[in-house]
Amino acid sequence: MKNYLSLLLIFMFTNLFAQNKFELGYYIDQSGNKIEGEISEITLDRFPSHFIIKNKGKQETIETNKVSLIKYGTFVFEKKSFQYDPSVRLDIANMPKQKEYQLVNKTAFVQLMVNGDTKLYKYSENGVATFFYETANNQRTTLEYKRYLGNANDINENKEFTNQLKNLNNKSVNNNEGFYNALKYNDADLVDYFKKLNGKSYKENKKSKVFFNIFAGYSISSMGINFLQDLPAKSHQHITVMPEIEYVLNNNIMNPTSFYFNLKYRTVKAEYEEVYVRENWQHQVDYQSLLFSFGAKKYFLSSKDMKFYGKVGFALDIPIKDEILSPVESWRLNPIFLDHYKGGINTGLGVRLNESFLIEIDYDHLFNTLHIKKNTSINFKVGYSF
Repeated sequence: MKNYLSLLLIFMFTNLFAQNKFELGYYIDQSGNKIEGEISEITLDRFPSHFIIKNKGKQETIETNKVSLIKYGTFVFEKKSFQYDPSVRLDIANMPKQKEYQLVNKTAFVQLMVNGDTKLYKYSENGVATFFYETANNQRTTLEYKRYLGNANDINENKEFTNQLKNLNNKSVNNNEGFYNALKYNDADLVDYFKKLNGKSYKENKKSKVFFNIFAGYSISSMGINFLQDLPAKSHQHITVMPEIEYVLNNNIMNPTSFYFNLKYRTVKAEYEEVYVRENWQHQVDYQSLLFSFGAKKYFLSSKDMKFYGKVGFALDIPIKDEILSPVESWRLNPIFLDHYKGGINTGLGVRLNESFLIEIDYDHLFNTLHIKKNTSINFKVGYSF
């Protein structure tokens, strides 16, 4: 079991760190054409001069100055003309002494932070963020915030952006002076403000998704029992059905993380023979249970049509039938009870095809109890997602 888990974890993490950071997305060229595919990594702080798009086995390098919009995973970058103050600095050595904003025109890619009737955008240069908003009639206003040095080289703040936001008449925070005094010029506070401002017009790029997966599988279950003699574990093969609920945290990225909860029917029917002084003892076991598993999946080596994943989680085995028929003499010397709940580990590897079809192999290792040892299951499954 330890070797199996080690190999699984090494395989997962080796592939994860070996991958280039591509995400599903698209770009819009200067003619308005939308081209979809897998986009190489794009961040606002280090916006690239070019990016790579992969589609249907083909790879192409695109210059960013020839496109108007890029969607990388859940992030949207648009080319906009706006105003900003290039003198704003965060480090004291280069911090200006002028309180007033010195606006200049700029055309560059910015990140869409909030989408709605009033959009919020963010621009970054030299590690300094500038926020501006755009109304439904395409008017853009830069939100002014500036740190500057006073006469005694003390750091002061020009928080004109709070007055600008008051003029937007956000009904959810109107006349709340304490709210504006506490408002900070950062992603979290401004995104929250503009979400409230947009109200019903706020458009969210939905990230999470819930799948209902139903599997049919071939299961091989093994169980060893602590008789007076050390007997080998016995196995039993059977067909089973396994429903599962999977919650994907962010379905808009190439390699998402998800949580799963499933159950499977498990059975072991076997005969054990124990050698005793006068005669051999025959033990017949009919064990049936529901095995619940809860854990996390991590997708890797993903493409548009195929996503591999590894999973690891906890298992709980609940008996629904725990029958063992043993000779009276054996029972007097060593009574066996199989009716206890058993915890364990669930792990596996799988692949999702075209977002709907699933192929998976998983392994359950249940911890030893007073009467049971070597309690495992390996399951070969095919499934479908709804």
